[in-house]
Amino acid sequence: MELSSLFLFRGLSPEEIKEIEKITIVKNLKKDEIVFYEKENPAYLHLLISGSARVYKVDNKGNELIIHKFFPVSLIAELANFENMPYPANCAMDEDGVILKIEFEKFKKFMKSGDVCFSIMSSLLKKMKFLDGIIQDNLILDTETKIAKFIYDNDEMFGELKQHSIAMLLNIKPETLSRKLKKFKEYGIIENIGSKLVVKNKEKIKEIFKW
Repeated sequence: MELSSLFLFRGLSPEEIKEIEKITIVKNLKKDEIVFYEKENPAYLHLLISGSARVYKVDNKGNELIIHKFFPVSLIAELANFENMPYPANCAMDEDGVILKIEFEKFKKFMKSGDVCFSIMSSLLKKMKFLDGIIQDNLILDTETKIAKFIYDNDEMFGELKQHSIAMLLNIKPETLSRKLKKFKEYGIIENIGSKLVVKNKEKIKEIFKW
């Protein structure tokens, strides 16, 4: 694996790449294998190279409530590293994949590079934009439009998340979501494929809904 080809390390010299290799562990992980636990101290920066991962919390009934899904290539929960705070949730693999674990304290000196700082800022801003969008939608949109916008903006995630996780993200009751999704089937927007709901006609959402 060429680290220099990854967005986080672009602009670094060959000598710097060799230094980073020395502080990096390559982890081949299986589906459902834990990446880190909630309240664990963030000693490593986690970079997802292949496969997918989920960040989740567990409710008092033992159900997983998925907060976010990650796809390669992306940093996972890097804010915990920069704030030096315990991880606010658990992370596990959704499918077999590879994660780079980079010793964060030793990696800090490479953040003097403008390219590295820009890459990290970009990663954080994307996550902030996602969460800000969810918050704004909760405040402004009616329930049906809120669901429609979530599907339109996150069609890949919609096909992966469980309904109770989507309901939690959108701050609506699971039974309300279930009822609205039946209407979306009638609209021809989504459909069942096996046990999953998938987006059938994304563009039809904008024909029906305005936001």
